[in-house]
Amino acid sequence: MKNELISTIKVDKPIQDVCQHWINPESIKVWNVPFDTWHCPMVENDVKNGGAFNFRMENASTKEGFNYTGVYEHIIPFESIVSKGDDGRKNKVAFQALGNATIICETFEPDTETAIEMQQKFTDAILLNFKKFMERL
Repeated sequence: MKNELISTIKVDKPIQDVCQHWINPESIKVWNVPFDTWHCPMVENDVKNGGAFNFRMENASTKEGFNYTGVYEHIIPFESIVSKGDDGRKNKVAFQALGNATIICETFEPDTETAIEMQQKFTDAILLNFKKFMERL
């Protein structure tokens, strides 16, 4: 990956639960938000090699936002998910069991139009929201 950014977080839930909610469309709608004013109202997620994804992310009040779309390139259940966005950027999410906890490490290629710091903050915030979502279950 080019100029990759990395976000890592520990979730105090078993890897099977973490992976299940990472790919479940109804769960994604809840945790896949970077800011309190945003939401993820639509998720299409065909989690298989060659399967497509489409996550609509938008400001809840203005409806401004974007669709994050692409294809899953390589999936190893309970280990990693590699995808490629329609814009050509790659993303890898790795899962590592640590007793009854799970380490999630997301590595991604940043876009060239948004400040690197903002992209890092965005991804860190989404991972933190996932952790909070999981640990409330």
